[in-house]
Amino acid sequence: MAFGHRSFPIRVGVRFVRRAVAIAVAALSAACVTHEPLSDLYVGPEELPESVAERFDYDAADAANDDTALRRRRPRFTAHEVMLPAPDGGEPIALEYYEHDEGDGPKPVVMVLPIYDGQPFVTRYFARYFAQRGWAAVAVGVDRERLRRVDGIEQAIRDTLVDYRRVLDWIVANPELDEQHIGVFGMSFGGIDAVMLAALDDRVDALVVGMAGGDLPYIAANTRYRPVHRAVDELLEESGQSRLAFERRLDAEIDTDPLLLAPYVDAERVLLVLARTDVIVPFESQQELRLSLGNPEALYLPTGHRTSVVYFPKLRSSAYEFFARQFGAAGADGVPN
Repeated sequence: MAFGHRSFPIRVGVRFVRRAVAIAVAALSAACVTHEPLSDLYVGPEELPESVAERFDYDAADAANDDTALRRRRPRFTAHEVMLPAPDGGEPIALEYYEHDEGDGPKPVVMVLPIYDGQPFVTRYFARYFAQRGWAAVAVGVDRERLRRVDGIEQAIRDTLVDYRRVLDWIVANPELDEQHIGVFGMSFGGIDAVMLAALDDRVDALVVGMAGGDLPYIAANTRYRPVHRAVDELLEESGQSRLAFERRLDAEIDTDPLLLAPYVDAERVLLVLARTDVIVPFESQQELRLSLGNPEALYLPTGHRTSVVYFPKLRSSAYEFFARQFGAAGADGVPN
């Protein structure tokens, strides 16, 4: 019993120390983030050529013809599982729809795109936050296996972007959601997709992109992301190709790239997050993407790709504040514009 009485204040003390350390780390982390505004030289986006738009034409399915199931209830929001059927009989598109339970009228919505391996913890982390702050969120799950095939990668990229446009169809058809205030949030490969989606579809009202780069052949040939790096090494060993020759081969095969589509995105509606020591999406490719976008507002983190997780709390609040400015409206919790 004496041990029990002594352990309680010890546990409280440990919790206090942990919280103090966490607060100190957060404060130091915030101090290390560099902010750069939109370039004063930006003159606006270019008009998307019709020849480019035609490459991404698709037959829209009935957006109301979905299979929806209750997943779970949480304070302030309800999560639903949604399956959107593909019109050609292909793989359905899996969504998690986070419906805010308070307030009336259509709500702004943030569409959160998946990272390369499709693991949902990142999309859920950010989607739940937006829903808790008074908006709706749609976390998208897309089959990444199609992107792991070296052959046919151009078609895989196009198919993925068409899938995302079908998700936008579903959002617009949902009367609970405000089709005039649609944000798209993407980290890593999801950020790469987000840039291309915003270029192709003017229904995207605002864009927050983290650790995304341009020049996909260069990223594929030089990434240190282990699954991709290992697959490329095996391919080079089997074929006898050099890494440079492999990059040139991809360059000849890939027509859809963030660098090519970035000029058609309105940089005034973009917030970029870049990681200075990133070797998974090499930092130089992130810088190149920012330049192609017209140097939009940006946050620079003093981290690599995975270590950026330390800044996730700051990133989600920064993303929310940016979306709120773009939407011109506060969330349900009354955060000002």
